[in-house]
Amino acid sequence: MVINMEKEKIIEDIMRTYTKYVDEDLDIYSGNRYLTVKIESMIHEAIKGIISPEDLREIAEKLRDKILEGPGSINPYVMELLGILEESASLENLKEALELSRRLLKEDKFDKLEV
Repeated sequence: MVINMEKEKIIEDIMRTYTKYVDEDLDIYSGNRYLTVKIESMIHEAIKGIISPEDLREIAEKLRDKILEGPGSINPYVMELLGILEESASLENLKEALELSRRLLKEDKFDKLEV
C-alpha cells in the first residue's frame, strides 16, 4: 500500500509533466499521450501487485479532479480511462482500462478534445 504522501507525490509529478506539455508547450497531443502511458504503467504495477488497485483507484480519482481544476485539455478517451479506474479497483476494471489504453495508443488520436 502506498502511503498518502507517496500518492500525492505521484499525482504532483504527473500533473507537473502534463501541465508543462499542455500549458507551457501548448502540446495537447504529447500531454494526453503522456497521461495514457503513465496510467498504463500504473495499471501494470497494480496487476502485478507493486501498487494496490485501491491506491491506483485513489490516484485516478485525484488526477481527474486536478486535471479538471486546471489545465484541462484532456482527451475524452483519456478521461474515460481514468473513470474506469476510479469506478472500481477490481481486476476486471484494470483489464478493461488496460485494453482501452492499448486501443488509444494504437489509434493515436491524443490531440482530439471532443469525441
